Amino acid sequence: MRNIRLGLVLLSLMGVVFSTSAQPVTLVLPPEGGTFRVTGTSSLHDWECRVTNWRGKVTLERPAELASLRATEVIVPVAAIACKNGTMDGKMREALKAETHPEIRFELTRVDSIVAQSSGYRLTVEGRLTIAGTTRPVTLQVSAVPAGEGWRFRGQQALSMKAFGIRPPTAMLGTLRTGDEVVVHFDVLARPATASGL
Repeated sequence: MRNIRLGLVLLSLMGVVFSTSAQPVTLVLPPEGGTFRVTGTSSLHDWECRVTNWRGKVTLERPAELASLRATEVIVPVAAIACKNGTMDGKMREALKAETHPEIRFELTRVDSIVAQSSGYRLTVEGRLTIAGTTRPVTLQVSAVPAGEGWRFRGQQALSMKAFGIRPPTAMLGTLRTGDEVVVHFDVLARPATASGL
């Protein structure tokens, strides 16, 4: 009888260990340690805007296993897009309809593939991108490299402003016209949330 009780206790402890290890883990995407850029062209010169603030999270079914990626969400406030030019900042926020749609949002819908590389992994993912109140499906190629207890994600994606109902900004009485295509470049760090709530 004593052996049976001891066996039951051990099984219970194993169940707790396995159930705990299988708990999903959420990593956060703070602005610190990462960069977001938007580049484009115009009738006069190329341009670049940087994103100074964003928030997001990545959920893994199993810690440290990228293959268990379940969800990703990234939110960029339009007001955090800075082009180092007051006029361009204003034109960009107007074009992105910042007053009625103050945030740009990406939500993961599917992981198509994860391929191991020498320094990490190459992912092909699908998601919903919402800009200026319009949502469109996008497919992204993303590289993922282990970084401490988290991951560093890098990639870039070309987008058509008109596809999201955005009229490319103009300035100088129409002399300066931006091109329709922009490229979003990202290099972000996903790390465990801290006690401070990051």
